[in-house]
Amino acid sequence: MKVKVVSLMLFMTAVTCFAQDDLKEREKQAAFDPAYTSYSRKKPAYVTLKDGTKLEGDIKDVDRKKGQIYRLKISVDGEKKVEIMASDIADLYMAPSGLEQLDKQGSYFNDATKWGKTDAAKHINKGYTMYTNQMVSLKNKKKPAEYLMQVVNPKFSQVIQVFSDPFAKETMSIGVGSLKLAGGIAKSYYVKKGESIVWLTKSNFDEHFERLFMDNEAFRAKYADHKYKWSLLGVYVLDYTEFSLDGAAEESK
Repeated sequence: MKVKVVSLMLFMTAVTCFAQDDLKEREKQAAFDPAYTSYSRKKPAYVTLKDGTKLEGDIKDVDRKKGQIYRLKISVDGEKKVEIMASDIADLYMAPSGLEQLDKQGSYFNDATKWGKTDAAKHINKGYTMYTNQMVSLKNKKKPAEYLMQVVNPKFSQVIQVFSDPFAKETMSIGVGSLKLAGGIAKSYYVKKGESIVWLTKSNFDEHFERLFMDNEAFRAKYADHKYKWSLLGVYVLDYTEFSLDGAAEESK
């Protein structure tokens, strides 16, 4: 009898360890890019204006509000620097400074191979950070305005886009969560689904979880009895994205 009990305990331990290993691997796949607040003065930036014009030049200055970019000063072809408002820009690829990139490069897992031969893949594979124009109410309080916001889930942003909150506070723990930044886990992000973008925080996560994720039948089935955790936000976004894309593919057949 004792042998059977011991065998059962060993089996349960093995299953638990396997599940934890699976979750850790999933967290790596769903890891968000670090939030960068600096920019390289040695690498050119790539700007696409809303009218389709593409610019390549050196960033001279970046003006921010609550950490979000509302104006660039850029020198193109060595000419005098010009100011461009975020409201005139569709997207921006900008390299972080060498020191900041070195400090954070080991804290996330990034695989841009799924991008294919696009501008995004070309720039991201070279260590550039992706910013897109968004109309947003900062911290859900300010009058909505246009900013260039860093996309931190570029490789799985087809359905839900997650943008950095450069001034986000961090938890004191240093786990292996998918939201890990240097020193802890970010407590807030801006999250966009459809046309709605919200400042999502650890404290208001419960309020928005159902709207963000529970309208998908496959996701709902997987997490029906799950007590969701803030540290798994990246995993939820990745799962929801894959379920949504698989569902759309089935409907198109």
